Order: sequence, then C-alpha cells, then structure tokens
Amino acid sequence: MRADFSEAQLEQMVTHYVGNKHTDDQFFYAEQPIDIKDEELNEQLKQHFTHPFRDIEEYYEFYHESNINLNAVMHFSRSVFEDPSSLLTNSISAAKHLFEISDSPNIKSGEFHVVYLTDVYIDGETTDAIGIFKTENRDLFFKFDKSFSGYEINIQEGIQMEKIDKGCIIYNLGDQYTVSIIDKTNKKNDAIYWIDKFLKVKGKSDEYHHTAEYLTATKDFITKQIPEEYEVTKAQQVDLLNKSIKFFKENSEFNEQAFAHDVFEDPELIKSFSGYKQDYEQEHEMELGSSFSISGSAVKKSARVFKSVIKLDKNFHVYVHGDRDLIEKGYDEAVGKHYYKIYFDEET
Repeated sequence: MRADFSEAQLEQMVTHYVGNKHTDDQFFYAEQPIDIKDEELNEQLKQHFTHPFRDIEEYYEFYHESNINLNAVMHFSRSVFEDPSSLLTNSISAAKHLFEISDSPNIKSGEFHVVYLTDVYIDGETTDAIGIFKTENRDLFFKFDKSFSGYEINIQEGIQMEKIDKGCIIYNLGDQYTVSIIDKTNKKNDAIYWIDKFLKVKGKSDEYHHTAEYLTATKDFITKQIPEEYEVTKAQQVDLLNKSIKFFKENSEFNEQAFAHDVFEDPELIKSFSGYKQDYEQEHEMELGSSFSISGSAVKKSARVFKSVIKLDKNFHVYVHGDRDLIEKGYDEAVGKHYYKIYFDEET
C-alpha cells in the first residue's frame, strides 16, 4: 500500500497556534480558513504537506482502550468526511485536544495545520484525506532586496518547504480509517504524546506490521532474553541476528516453525523463544502471528537496527556478516584481557 498524490487536490487549509500549557499558555485559533485560491501557492502547499508521505508503507488505525468511538481525532475526522465544510470547526476541536494532552514542558509550541484533500489514490481506489500537521522548528533565511543603488540584505525566520516536524494523513478507507504518520522530533522522550496520546493509533494488521513486529520481538529476545538464560558471547548473538534477518530476506512467506529451526536450531532455545513470544504478545497486546507474507520494505528498515557489530572497549569494532565459526573468543591470562581470533582467506 502506497499513497499517490499526483492527482490530489488541496481543497481547504486551516492553521491555528498551539502552545504548551506548562510553559506557554498561548492558544490561538483562526476564525476562517486560509485563502489558497492562488494556483501556485496551492500546488506548493500540496507538495509541502504530501511529499514526506509518498514512500511510506507503514500504516496505522485508530483505537481506544474502551470504545473506539471515544477516539477524539477519529471523531473529528468522521465529522469532516461526512461534511467537509465543517473542517474549521473540527480543526479547532482537534487543536484544543492537542493543547490539553501536551502535558510535558519539553513539548514545543507551534502552528497546527489541518488540510482537506480530494482525489488521493491509495489501496486501489481514489478517496478523500485529512492532513494534520504541526510545525515546531524554524530556520533563518537571508532575503536580498534589490534597490536602485544595489542590494539590501535582511534575516527572516521561516519554515523550509521540505520540513514537517509532525504530521499524519487520514485516508477515508473503512469505518476506522487508515493513517500514515511522520514524527521527526522528540523521538525518545515525548514522541508518545503525538502518536499514543493525540492520535491514539496502532499498527494495522498487515504484512508490514507483522514483519516489523516479529523482527522487533526477535531482536529483543536475542539481545535481552537469551543473555539472561544462557552464557552467550556477543559473536553468538550477532550470528543469531544475522540468521534472523537473512531468513526474512530470503523468503516471501513467513513460517514460524521453519524460522525457529533455521535460526535457533537448539530445541531448548526454540522453546524459550516460544515462551518469550507469548509474553511479548501479552505485554504489547498484539498477536505476532505464525505465518504471514513478508514485507520487503519492513525487512529493509528493520535490518538497519540489527547491528552485526561487536564493540570492544573504545578501540575496535568487529563487523560479523557471515560464518560465526570463523571468529573465536578467548582469555589471555598473561595479559589479563579477553581476545577474539578471526580466521579469513583474503584481506581486501
């Protein structure tokens, strides 16, 4: 699934200002939409808002702990899809909702943009979409003004066209809708406020999320759980990580039994992984599945965090991409240090 905005039309745009109630109690809401009738401005705005979403293949859906109809953003979205002329009123409600859940002093203030798009092509059909964006960071620009005798230069503050700090596009597909998300700031500490508190979304049950979640669980098992149960070297852990990602790269369909046999081999280790998987599903309130189609894009993204490297003090990094039997760990009592012995045929 991938969205196509080439024929999309930007029909409406509303911008408000959302401060932080802990550090900046400003809240400004517009009384009318922005005038976007100018064709060049309209096209540039459409490109600005949609460009970051063109290659996204990871999609979400709205949820709520007790009743899906209590999801605030989903409620606003449904009202707008039913009556696009209500965009201004509902965008104010959405902005107030964001202001109320911004409960950390680290969350930045910024403009809150809501747009309405038509003729978006996704998942085999053309549909409408709502874009919600927040701009938090600004850059300085030099502005050159030509005069009779030469140029004058001034510094102005603005937002770069290709930058969006936080955003989502909600596609009118199905009763609970389909959502794509970007979040380029506060990735560790306060990122949950945008995805988990404001939008309240979870990964869609598709091949991308099945693949990504299974790989995440596998990585956690290898790097966190195995060292607690077995004496294992970093080289052995790296080998298991390499085998895991290799299995996903070489197969189009996932079969859990084949995966466990190829990667973990040892029956006790396979049993331990099965138990860990059950605990992981309960903790994260999801079902990882035992068979599904493998998403190549999810494998590619996950492979970036499957580190096949052994860090030795601050002196050496050993990258292990192949046969674990060609690297051997030992301890030199005379020197009082651990060592790795590496076997190879050629040096390049």
